[in-house]
Amino acid sequence: MKSALPLLISATFAFAWFGPSVRVDHENEPDRGCALAAITLGPGSWSSQPIYVAFEDDSVMGLAGSDIMFQKSTDAGRTWLPADVLVRRDACEPDITTDPNGNIYVLYYDTVPNRFHCVQSTDGGATWSSPTSVDDRARGDHGWIRIAADSAGNLLCAWNEGPLVDLHIFSSVSTDRGATWNPSVRVDDDTTNAGCYQADVFVQPGTNRYLVAAEVPCSDGHLGCYLYCSGDTGRTYQPGVRVDTFGGYAGQPHVVADMQHVIYDCTGGDAEARTWYTQTDTWGTLHFVGCSYASGAKLAISADGSVHTALMSHHSDGPYHAYYAFSSDHGVSWSDTELVSDDTTQDIDYPDIGADSAGHAYIVWQVNPISHGEIWFATNDQAGIAEQSPQQPIGVPPLATVIRNVLLLREATSRKPQAASSLLDIGGRQVMVLKPGANDVRALAPGVYFVREESQTVNPKPQAVRKVVVTR
Repeated sequence: MKSALPLLISATFAFAWFGPSVRVDHENEPDRGCALAAITLGPGSWSSQPIYVAFEDDSVMGLAGSDIMFQKSTDAGRTWLPADVLVRRDACEPDITTDPNGNIYVLYYDTVPNRFHCVQSTDGGATWSSPTSVDDRARGDHGWIRIAADSAGNLLCAWNEGPLVDLHIFSSVSTDRGATWNPSVRVDDDTTNAGCYQADVFVQPGTNRYLVAAEVPCSDGHLGCYLYCSGDTGRTYQPGVRVDTFGGYAGQPHVVADMQHVIYDCTGGDAEARTWYTQTDTWGTLHFVGCSYASGAKLAISADGSVHTALMSHHSDGPYHAYYAFSSDHGVSWSDTELVSDDTTQDIDYPDIGADSAGHAYIVWQVNPISHGEIWFATNDQAGIAEQSPQQPIGVPPLATVIRNVLLLREATSRKPQAASSLLDIGGRQVMVLKPGANDVRALAPGVYFVREESQTVNPKPQAVRKVVVTR
């Protein structure tokens, strides 16, 4: 297990420290493999949010013979269902989301009859509805469908469609939880007919603005990254706004938002992110997120506004690995990347990420090759880490409290007169005796600490309480 400490950056913080990787799928046939995992979290407070994953089984991307499978964890990813649940046969390219009522939706490409379909589960993924057709055009090539839900439970999806060299971005909305879908609406305003690709979708909370990101041809002949917004539940879209400033190719976009900011990630050889301040609809400076990589970074945003990203990267000519970074200031600055995947001998591909209401990150990825690929998972939610770090004091449970840009640590004891709490450093040495109520931690260096309640008796018994992280 990795023993890396949480990452710290100036004036911002979100704890990392990923636990050991856990395999999600149960495919063990030598001539079968899994690929293209997508992740989402169900509604609920931290520690009660279920994790859902959809992926291809027996995957030869886009070819008949692939199946869409489903997996679920209710203990922060420590364990998964004992068997994969079949969602749909002869299908590929899944995406998954949940609505505020906890219903689960999986979108996928049906290789027969060459259409996008949606299925729904109302019982936590145990059973799935009959499929409904999403696209009403069924013309030419299809690909890269993505789905999101708004606060009312309406569903937004977008995809690329058309002749191979004349692809455009289309979207559709369902207002009856996936039972029917509105007529397709063209999103992009491209006039070059050179091909638009890789749509992504998100619904901005509080405003219910529908956001569609895509690769779109530019007048200079390169692909650029554009954002399209709809303020009328996906019936019409405003003209696209170019987000990147690369002189050449920019693509593989992903977009998330809170009520005041839209964070847009794209690649032009390196992962970059820009923040859009919705009050003025202008974009900030492009910020470097990671290092050279081969697949677009995925984003997730937690309830506190922290932005999390998963990307694939490699150094020198070695295998690609899964990495994680975070931003606590809406994408303006980013932590150093942290290695997520344990196995550094195999290539990984297509990482996807979710974040819970407490700011923990959950990442899934595909281990190549596709012919016998596997789906793996890791989290920095300490409840989902089965083992303790070798650097943790013995007996301290893997629970964390983050002290974000504050001066006081509030501590509660068992209220027994003989009880007291100690603050320990990473090596188990006492650095402070904590009193009930507020404790001034301004003299402490930023880092990882542990709170331990002790009985003031002749033979005190240490009783572990939690891990805390102090930052400026």
